[in-house]
Amino acid sequence: MSSRNAETADGAVRRPAPPVLRLYLLGGFRAQRTDGAPVADRWPRPSSRRLVELLAVSPGRVRHREEIIEMCWPDTAGTPAALGSLRVALHAARRALEPELTARTPSAYLIGEGALLRLAPDTVWIDADQAETLAERALRAGTTRELATALDTFTGELLPEHRYTPWVEARRERLDALRDSVRLTLAEAYLSDGETERAAATARRILADSAAEERAHRVLIGGYLRQGMRRRALAQYHQCRRALDAEWGIRPGPETEALHRAALATSTPVLRRPAPAGPTPPPAVVDALATSPFVGRRAELEGLLDPARPALSVVGGEAGIGKTRLAAEAARRAAADGATVLWGAGHDTAEHAPYGLFVEALEGWLAGRPAAERARAGAEYPELAALLPSLGQIGPAPGRGGGPAYERERIFTAVSALLASAAAPDGVLVVLDDVHTADTASLHLLSRLARRTQGSAKVRFLATYRPEDLPEPDPRRTLLDTLVRRGAARLLRLPRLDRADCLTLAADAMSGDDASPSPERVWELSLGHPLFALELAKATSGMLACESLTPPEGVRLLVTERLSRLGPAARRVIEAVAVACGGVAALTDVQEVVGATAEADDGIDAALAAAVLEERAVAADGRTVPGLGFRHPLIRLVCRERLSVARRRRLHAAYAELLLRRRPAAVDAVAAHLTGADDPRAADHLHRAAVRAAAVGADDTADHYYGELTARLDAVTVRAAHIRLDHAAVLRRMARHEDASRVLREALTDLRRHGSADEQVRVAAQLAETLARTGAPEEGFRLLDAYRPSEGLSAETVAAHWMARGVLCFVTGDYEGSLTAARAAERNTGDGDAARGAGLHRCAAPPRGATSHNAPAHALLARALAQQSTALALTGRLPQARATADAALPHAEAHGDPRLLARVLSILREHARRSGRLREAAAIGRRALDLADGCGDPDAAAFERANLAEIHLLLGEFEDAAALACDAVAEAEAR
Repeated sequence: MSSRNAETADGAVRRPAPPVLRLYLLGGFRAQRTDGAPVADRWPRPSSRRLVELLAVSPGRVRHREEIIEMCWPDTAGTPAALGSLRVALHAARRALEPELTARTPSAYLIGEGALLRLAPDTVWIDADQAETLAERALRAGTTRELATALDTFTGELLPEHRYTPWVEARRERLDALRDSVRLTLAEAYLSDGETERAAATARRILADSAAEERAHRVLIGGYLRQGMRRRALAQYHQCRRALDAEWGIRPGPETEALHRAALATSTPVLRRPAPAGPTPPPAVVDALATSPFVGRRAELEGLLDPARPALSVVGGEAGIGKTRLAAEAARRAAADGATVLWGAGHDTAEHAPYGLFVEALEGWLAGRPAAERARAGAEYPELAALLPSLGQIGPAPGRGGGPAYERERIFTAVSALLASAAAPDGVLVVLDDVHTADTASLHLLSRLARRTQGSAKVRFLATYRPEDLPEPDPRRTLLDTLVRRGAARLLRLPRLDRADCLTLAADAMSGDDASPSPERVWELSLGHPLFALELAKATSGMLACESLTPPEGVRLLVTERLSRLGPAARRVIEAVAVACGGVAALTDVQEVVGATAEADDGIDAALAAAVLEERAVAADGRTVPGLGFRHPLIRLVCRERLSVARRRRLHAAYAELLLRRRPAAVDAVAAHLTGADDPRAADHLHRAAVRAAAVGADDTADHYYGELTARLDAVTVRAAHIRLDHAAVLRRMARHEDASRVLREALTDLRRHGSADEQVRVAAQLAETLARTGAPEEGFRLLDAYRPSEGLSAETVAAHWMARGVLCFVTGDYEGSLTAARAAERNTGDGDAARGAGLHRCAAPPRGATSHNAPAHALLARALAQQSTALALTGRLPQARATADAALPHAEAHGDPRLLARVLSILREHARRSGRLREAAAIGRRALDLADGCGDPDAAAFERANLAEIHLLLGEFEDAAALACDAVAEAEAR
């Protein structure tokens, strides 16, 4: 008896149950049997495999023989040859699927039922059928588990080898439609279950295949709204709208429009992100600082943690007094209570990166966040992408026009929103260490944030600074003092330790052996200075025998003594870190500069053991990497002083080449190192850094770079003149008119040799106008007489000449002359019909709020009209003055310069006041004051405050008037 058969009790022969045949159609055809018996990989006849594939994709797995012939052998259909081909293919298919099949034995898989051929439903399993069944069942149930399982069964395209075969098309389209329905339903189910990340990932895969699938767009919009990403939600809606219009020529449906309206109405996150399981770890610098003893300062610490404190706490004290250690302890305590801690520090180096304090703090925080979260932040806050490499964009972000003041406002708003999003349930604490070494732009940003978050317990700031390095006239000191005076900040002046605390600190730091100095001796030499006490306590008693030591010299001698005990390899490492920007460098950078050798590694170990350097986590290119830094800036200063000029230049050159190769977009650091190396390429990179700083409103940083740059330029080149003109523009925005006039004189001298007449007249006009602000109008008149406009000059240059003459006449009291010159400037702001077509005359003023491609002409025209209005008012022609000021306003708005707009509004405010419309005058004055504050011009801000105070006084609002007047006096005194 055959092994395939079995005999029953009555002697009948019964076949055993056949193994299941598994046919895989998704991703390509293949066949397997559950008993492991081989199925032919290469079928003896292609027609036999095609027969099995045809039946597998047919409805019910069955086809009429004539249908099969029409589909497989259309050329011979209806002939005996076609029937013969079918019989041969059928026989070959059965033998391929069941090699053990004997003659005249029916197949367990491929069944003939009269004129029909069928794949047996009980013994043949097909993956496409299984996917279809699970998909339909999951769509009815609607649970994420079943939908995900069903989606997993769609493992590929149906029979990709028959991509263009007609009899596969209908089944393929049905499966594709089912798969898309499952994916869409799964994305929506994920969103309903609160799994926004999975929902978004699924929706993005759908859109990658079908960009106009509106349901997928709705999932993404809804997910963004749930995460509070309003900007991303709005951007996704517009992407959906564009895709639907391009694909179908239709608009989004009602559900999508409802989500759009919800996004427009949302200003805060719809749903808060889940709270972390435990406190967010503080920055590595906090943990590193917390390893040193914390002695005393209990009252100061409690004051910094007082919930009723203002948004900003400022800790002032001399170098090494313990400001950083106190800030670290406050940060550690805040982190333990659940707050998110960000840490940024100023650095006393040549580079002045715009908003450097906040860049370091935010970069350090972002470096520890998941890549997906950084990507979300980059999309939500594109204004910060040029400043924060962690957000993924290299180089300056594309601006929207409006000038540096507008860009600065966008940056301020974006930083505020990003800090609010960083706040854990218990808030966020931003520690800004050594703000006396920071750029002024960072202090302006801190001032804005402290005022905006006043009264909020979620975002707090802690800043430290050295009063001796931030004298009273410094604008950064003025900003801090103003915040303290207005109650937006609390100042804590950190004193030295008293005797008991100093003795405790020294005792804790000593090793306890016989060579250690006595705590009393440490107290005598340190006078309660914590850093000196710590350093002296770690020295030997013999080193402290000299009675003439003073704290600064003691630290200097201590550092020198430590360096002298180190070998050449360690000193080379220390020198390399001393020259690095900020005295902190990535470990790989140091190794490349000094040479990645075993000797260099020994030098690093020796420098760490000597407590000159310490290991730090450094944020580089959006990730945290090992790095090296000095234990205190004073140590670094001593080490830098010991370097010869030649050695310092060589190290700067090494860093510059390294950065140009690895991080060329770090223009500030590249410029600093090329400058330190006295490299000819420094001029180009200083220019790039200056332009970048000016573009983001960091005028003090731009001024620093321009100062370095002009000292390196050939004074007789046109390029030097143009760079000086850019520098002068920055200085004039900063109200440093004496410096601006000096730079403009240098530019004019250059242009006399190599510039055109048009350039000379235009620069002479700028210089004359600047001289009017420095109290030298007569010199300005002489200059304008020497550079009178001639035939062939541009209308803009002629207008600038007359505008400057009008300013000079005004400051000398010649108001009629000022009016005449301003009218001449107005006549020359355009060029005949072209000017009128561009809307540059009063009769064709642009709509209010509109911007213009012809911004320089709008600026000149607005200034000319404003000057005329002022002169008309001073000569008693008030109705004409008011009409002229009204005509100037739309041009000032079209230009977009907040300083110019503030000036025009100031004139309109005065007209409203003179006309008795005090409420209107107050509203206009408030708008002008807000613009003046945003420009960072203290003169304009003080002027607007004083005038607004007068209006409130006339209205009987005495408290408001007094507050404005006091602030105006304080700002004037600070200048």
